[in-house]
Amino acid sequence: MPTAVKDYEGTRKAIDEALDRFSLEYIDMLLIHSPQPWIEVNRTNDRHFEGNLENWRAMEETVKAGKVRSIGVSNFLQEDVANIVNNGTIKPAVNQIEVHIGHVPTDLMKYCENLGIQIEAYSPLAHGRLLKDCKINEYAKKYGVSPVQLMFAFDLQLGCIVLPKSDNVSEMKDNLSVDFEISKEDMDELVKLKENTQAMSV
Repeated sequence: MPTAVKDYEGTRKAIDEALDRFSLEYIDMLLIHSPQPWIEVNRTNDRHFEGNLENWRAMEETVKAGKVRSIGVSNFLQEDVANIVNNGTIKPAVNQIEVHIGHVPTDLMKYCENLGIQIEAYSPLAHGRLLKDCKINEYAKKYGVSPVQLMFAFDLQLGCIVLPKSDNVSEMKDNLSVDFEISKEDMDELVKLKENTQAMSV
């Protein structure tokens, strides 16, 4: 859902236009991409509660009409999720947020887990910023894997759906070969690592 759209009619129109543009009978999953328009992200405190409810009401109706199979949210903080859960009739299937070694929003993840909302982790590699990090490479060497594989395994063991992006064949193969387990002790240490930069304020 385009982040600038925060009204019922605009949401219905955007969904119908997407169905027409791609000649689809239905959309598998539709997300509110952000509780705020991009232009406001990390700049204002306005969480657009009413606008997000208008989005959600329209999305719920398209589910009931068979135009959309599943609906969720992205970059939603706990207060944003609560707004939808407390006022909507369909619970979000997922909350797509940034999760990786160095940035684990534990409280938000536990809150969603308790509600049965699946966490989908985008930017599991921190946009590549941490691939040369000494600690991450130290743990990767310990398990005989690449830093990429370690970071994917970390998110998977947190219970996240991992959303990697690549158009490189060998990287795609790496993405699929996460067949090892990080010990509980090492997971606990990796969760403690901190990195100050993330894309969104989640």
